[in-house]
Amino acid sequence: MPDRELRAEFYSEEKVVSRNTKEQTASQRFSRSMKRFFSRIGGRSKSGIFYDKLSHYLSAGSKILDLGCGDGSFLRSAKRCFLCTGVEISGYLAGLAKDKGGIKVINGNFLEMEIGEKFDGITMISLLEHLDDPAKALKICFGLLNRNGVLLIKTINYGCLNRMIKRESWSGFRPPDHMVYFTPRNLKQLLEKAGFAGIKVSAWPFNDNMYCDAHKIG
Repeated sequence: MPDRELRAEFYSEEKVVSRNTKEQTASQRFSRSMKRFFSRIGGRSKSGIFYDKLSHYLSAGSKILDLGCGDGSFLRSAKRCFLCTGVEISGYLAGLAKDKGGIKVINGNFLEMEIGEKFDGITMISLLEHLDDPAKALKICFGLLNRNGVLLIKTINYGCLNRMIKRESWSGFRPPDHMVYFTPRNLKQLLEKAGFAGIKVSAWPFNDNMYCDAHKIG
């Protein structure tokens, strides 16, 4: 694993642009096309899924925190209904998020900062697999939530059939960017150790990703 102090370098403008323009393998192109296909037939984007979940659990005007907010794409839609804050380790992406307006964006590694306020909902969209200490991250999330708050997660599903079939060519393997991998079972165990309850994990066998809702009860 790369040193935590060097993580921000992986998300510089040069590295982000390079990853987005890098030629993909046939397996990666197929995986991306399947994701787009299922998104179309399902009628919901990734941002739409999280917005709907927050709207189900929280009332309008609730405070939400998006950890690893990237360029602010999700918060741009969420700010229609919620008070939005984002944290992003990449100075380049944090700048793009701030340019969208109406979003408070903090640039830095949330594992090493004091955010100084609490929230009704926290989202971690494709972030957990990038962290060198996921147990600490989930404990921080628990502490940042108000009573009866909700944590929503999307992360890679190591237990999916795609990984078992493709083995070392699975598109989820992306070192040193992706550092940890979870199955539905051990993700739930880690959340329980952090204090969360009412945990629901949704994982389709051929989907590389899984979604999880966890609550801070009482």
